[in-house]
Amino acid sequence: MPAGEREVAHQTHCTIDIMPTTTIANKRCTTASGPTTAATTTTAEVKGKGKGKAKTKTRTKTAEQPQLINSSSSSVNLHGPGAGHITLRAGNSPPLQKQQQLCNSENSDAESSTSTNTEEYSENGEDQARPATGSSVIIKTFIHKRISVLCLLLATVIFGMLSAHSYFNAQVDTPGCTMSYSRPQFIEQTAFDKSWTRFSTKYKLYLYREGGYDSIDEAFRIPVLFVPGNAGSPKQVRSIASATTAAFVELLGLDPGAVERGQVGYDFFSVGLNEEFTALHGYSIMEQADFINDAIRYILSLYPGTRSKYRLSEKQTFALPTSVIIVGHSMGGVVARTAFTLSNHIVGSVQAIFTLATPHNNPTASLEYYVDKVYTDINRFWRHGFQNGTLDNVSLVSIAGGNLDSMINSDYTYVGDLAPAHNSLSVLASGIEDVWLSLDHQCILWCEQMAKKFAAVLVRIMDARRSSQILPLDERMTVMREMLYSKLDEAGGLKGIGARRNVTVAGYSHVQVHEEVVQVALAGRKNRDGAALHLMRLPGVAGENSGSAADALQIIHYARRQSGLPARSSGGSSSSAMEEFKYGVFGCRHGKSKDDPTDGVCEEIMGLAVPAKLPLKSAGAKAQLAVPLVGYLEVPMAQLRGFAYVALEIPSGSDGLTGFVRASVGSNTSPVVHSPGYLRLLRAYTINAPERLNARMRIKLDVPENPFFVFRAKLIMHRRNMAAALKLDKPQFGTVVRQSDGRRRFESKFWYDQGALDIAIHGRGAYLPSDDLVNTSSASMQGELGANLWDGVHLDVWADNVFYSGFEISLRINWYSSLNRLVKRYDMALLAMSFVWACLVMLHQLRSWDRGQSGSGSGSGAGQTAMFPGCLASIEALVRNGTFLGVVAAAMVTPLVQVGFAHIARGTVSPATLAAANNLFMGVRGSGLVLCLLPGVLVILSLGFIIVQAIFLTAICHFAAWLAVGVAKWRRQQLMQGDRILAGDGGGPGADKVPTITGPLLGTLAFIVFVCTFVPYQFAFLIIYLAQLITVVRTMAQAKLQASRGSGGKDAGREGVELDSRAQYQLALVLFWTSSLPYCVPELLVWVRNLSVLWFEDAPSDHNLLNMAGYFALRMLASYHIVPRLGGGSSFFSVMEGGRRERLRRWLRGVTFVFFAGAVLVAWLVSVRRPYVLYGVANAVSAWLALIQFAEFPMRILNSKRGRESMGVVVANKSPVALVSVPVLVCERDNAVMATMVETDDGAMMPLLERKLR
Repeated sequence: MPAGEREVAHQTHCTIDIMPTTTIANKRCTTASGPTTAATTTTAEVKGKGKGKAKTKTRTKTAEQPQLINSSSSSVNLHGPGAGHITLRAGNSPPLQKQQQLCNSENSDAESSTSTNTEEYSENGEDQARPATGSSVIIKTFIHKRISVLCLLLATVIFGMLSAHSYFNAQVDTPGCTMSYSRPQFIEQTAFDKSWTRFSTKYKLYLYREGGYDSIDEAFRIPVLFVPGNAGSPKQVRSIASATTAAFVELLGLDPGAVERGQVGYDFFSVGLNEEFTALHGYSIMEQADFINDAIRYILSLYPGTRSKYRLSEKQTFALPTSVIIVGHSMGGVVARTAFTLSNHIVGSVQAIFTLATPHNNPTASLEYYVDKVYTDINRFWRHGFQNGTLDNVSLVSIAGGNLDSMINSDYTYVGDLAPAHNSLSVLASGIEDVWLSLDHQCILWCEQMAKKFAAVLVRIMDARRSSQILPLDERMTVMREMLYSKLDEAGGLKGIGARRNVTVAGYSHVQVHEEVVQVALAGRKNRDGAALHLMRLPGVAGENSGSAADALQIIHYARRQSGLPARSSGGSSSSAMEEFKYGVFGCRHGKSKDDPTDGVCEEIMGLAVPAKLPLKSAGAKAQLAVPLVGYLEVPMAQLRGFAYVALEIPSGSDGLTGFVRASVGSNTSPVVHSPGYLRLLRAYTINAPERLNARMRIKLDVPENPFFVFRAKLIMHRRNMAAALKLDKPQFGTVVRQSDGRRRFESKFWYDQGALDIAIHGRGAYLPSDDLVNTSSASMQGELGANLWDGVHLDVWADNVFYSGFEISLRINWYSSLNRLVKRYDMALLAMSFVWACLVMLHQLRSWDRGQSGSGSGSGAGQTAMFPGCLASIEALVRNGTFLGVVAAAMVTPLVQVGFAHIARGTVSPATLAAANNLFMGVRGSGLVLCLLPGVLVILSLGFIIVQAIFLTAICHFAAWLAVGVAKWRRQQLMQGDRILAGDGGGPGADKVPTITGPLLGTLAFIVFVCTFVPYQFAFLIIYLAQLITVVRTMAQAKLQASRGSGGKDAGREGVELDSRAQYQLALVLFWTSSLPYCVPELLVWVRNLSVLWFEDAPSDHNLLNMAGYFALRMLASYHIVPRLGGGSSFFSVMEGGRRERLRRWLRGVTFVFFAGAVLVAWLVSVRRPYVLYGVANAVSAWLALIQFAEFPMRILNSKRGRESMGVVVANKSPVALVSVPVLVCERDNAVMATMVETDDGAMMPLLERKLR
């Protein structure tokens, strides 16, 4: 010993504090040597879980072998990572050899003393105890500690089952389509090769021919190009092409001169796009659009030769086509619009686009960056294109399926915000005459009713005399509005056909004058010469105000063959009798006598009237049956101003028909039923007319523009008292109800003879483009785009006003049917909010780990050993500490803040800023409680979704680990080669054996090469995820083997705790990364599909290493080590001085919190609309955690170096002090370690590891 050292005698007092949630007494019995023989008293206090009680074991041994010690104090307090605190007191000490035996004996006694106690073993915060109690106690304890998690899990499962049942069994509409049939022949265009397009090996072009009609395999008529949608096939064109061919042949049979007017038929081309998933992959949209432009160029090149080869008319010369009609289904419509934005697009080559069930405004699932970018670019291009004249001659027609379309949200099919009304048209199939059905995503292509209606539109707009091959824009849009919009919404009255006539009343052989109602029975009419004229006196004075502006002449009629319903006709409606029965509407003035109208003169208001059709088809009626119809005609009183009478001309051709005609003057005012209370029923709204009802009654339901809710309207008709006197036992026709959205003319739907109406609305979606706000704020555009604004739901009721005196209507929310709309409209919100909870759970786990806590319980003092908290324990803690309620409250308040900002800032900030604020979070649609209710519910469900994931992953990993352990025991071999824990040598996995770097380095290099050249980074992430899952299973298997080794009176030790903590940390990463899996699926599906056709071109960003670097680095580091603690008791900072250590500790913890808080903020505000950003956010957070873990390695090296250099000098408070040069024996279970005691800057003594004795 150095000179000057004095000999002292000392005794060792070793106090071990055991955390209440720790099984192992991670005891280090530390002794110091002294110069004289004395008694060494060791007191071990083991604090168990028993209500603050401690079990004390005291031993006394005698030994001798004097040693030297130089110490400034006779008592040294040790704080280390393994024990709560260790106190060394000066006294006599046995020789070093005896000390080791003493320490081993102490370990043995401590183990025997603690083995009889029931210890709570918190593995990741979960009750993974190894108690001596029964399984019932374990279950009760688990339920007590996880009651919040179990309640959320139960609520989520129940809600999910109800939503699924509602989705499949509670659809608002019922299917009613009939199957269409065709005889397709597809002719591949082999000449369309690499000389035309670089995609010739990937995509194909076909010419469709209908068997029995077309025998020429060359195109010479009017070109139409069909673009299939997501995973679509070129064969999907057959129903539309077959119906159009049949409609053209029928036209030629009725009007042979149609060819001379340019109606020459169509050539349908269809593209095979490898059935790619364009809804999920934006780069595929760009490639397909590029191919479409090449295909159009090729198609137009065919006609100069074929038009001269096949003469369509001897009298008429037709122009060569310069444009192609495009019909796009689903994402095919987006591909068609994208083609306009590419450099290889030929201007003017497309002048008409028809889209079927195409989500125009927003992608159905923004799981990938390029999908969102494509939508942003093409929508901006199309909005500006109509302003700068680029798209002046282009018409855009969007037809959607409606409620039965479960693939897309029909809200997004509305194009009124993308194109002006002069160029666009949007309509749901349920409002198209002769269709009147809601259609699912595929049914819209093969439904016979829809196919025939669509074919009729195509036949009407063809004109081969023009180079565009179709009618000019104005005529084309007029025809399409007439055929696709309901005549009930025509402004300014309904149009008739034929020229107007002037007649005299005396010219009719049969004239009848009615006072207030014209009632004409068609049944039993005898043959007469000429038509009959029925006059009705108009209210008011002739030439003055003949009724208010809100009044209208309402004419309703019903006609059918006396022999019964006619045979089924086109579209499945009984339109034969309706088309045969035509009547004229006249306005008549007084003759010589005001009381005698028979000498008056009548002026025809319109030609032969074309009434709107009201379908009399009950829900559930067979689709094959013809649909009876009621005709309705409405003439505004402004057109009758100045007339004293209105006259109906019933033609003689109505003989042989049965039915009625009824005309009266009614009011068009709309009583308003205000929006319902969302948690109560609305009081009924009653309309009673003591004398008679109008033929058409309109009611406005003031409901918010939120398409989530389904409203249940109950309609009760009141029978007229005089109906019994008139011996009327039933009405002449059942009550017809129509739902519409007013001026928008987008959605309408009919009910017939139903008392309960399920009203589901389709708005504009939750997100607004900034251009929409710009346009609506400008005075010049308010008139046109004002029609796009929400005006509530309008209900029109047609009833027999002779039989009924009034009706009563009540409105409430159909909560059960509303659940199925939650699935289609808020699935992305569920993903985004789940990521928010995943971040909060991970952050809570890391903070609990830093503080030395094991889950939801309170932590021990600094330096105590604690388990890494588990996922379920952290979720339970988030619920109990108020975080859950805080997040739910934030979700409910956020929309209110958005509405308040829009209200305050409107007029002071730009429309783009208002749109950006509106589009944050879940968007703003609707008003009232709905703004708060839905976000709160979705946040709660997303937490339940995270619980389901955590339970599923935990169960899978434990089950796989159990199988691995069973196999290892059965085969009697090591689970991992070189792992001492399985070999039974007592060492921890990786504790003494540093993994070799050769294997991981080679694997990393191979990984980098593959990602940079061949595989997309999404595939690399999938491999990383699976490898991490396997790592969790391996670590859990090691922990189970360690536990089985420590059972039967021998504790598993510190290594078991470390294994369990590491397994839970690895499992937490798996749960955190699970939210990134959906964003890799689209690229993987497309990549596999491309490999099947030997196509190896990917998006450039698919090979960016940075997109998976964070995941990869953290996975490599987390395989062998847990993230270091950033708390006070961590050895991570022990190499640094006190001030610098505290600053670094606060900085690291602060940056970690900022990373997670930023991730939560991004997910909260942005990711509902753009969920693909969450992948990059999770990658950045993973990179930061990997950086912390990587920094631990140089810290360990510095700690080891500092320990060796500190043998002679210790600096405390920047002043040299005497070194405690004492060989201290630290006993770690069976391992004896020599260490040197050094004084830290806070006055404590720490053992620096030097070498093992054995």
